[in-house]
Amino acid sequence: MKTSDVDRMIDDLADQIAQDIDQQVLMSALGWSAFEISEGRVHGARYLTVHPNNGARWNEMMAWMVGTFGPSADDGIWTPDQRWYANNAKFWFRDTKDLEWFLLKWK
Repeated sequence: MKTSDVDRMIDDLADQIAQDIDQQVLMSALGWSAFEISEGRVHGARYLTVHPNNGARWNEMMAWMVGTFGPSADDGIWTPDQRWYANNAKFWFRDTKDLEWFLLKWK
């Protein structure tokens, strides 16, 4: 690899890091979060929910969810006792650890 290629890669990486930092600082200053976390009930069972405020990556998140946690019911929340659901622009998690893995991946 040529020195100019390495320099360009380093510059691109530095630009991306600066952009990520700027975005986090701005979000913090405005009190804005990338996710809204709450809880709800499905067939009486408690689930933790996360609503991505920027739905632009929804399809990518769905693919990751299926690959990581396995498929959920085809009919959504109408099938009880699933590990996770995608419904109402939210991901619903039965287990706290699954929510934590999601946040680690997507925050």
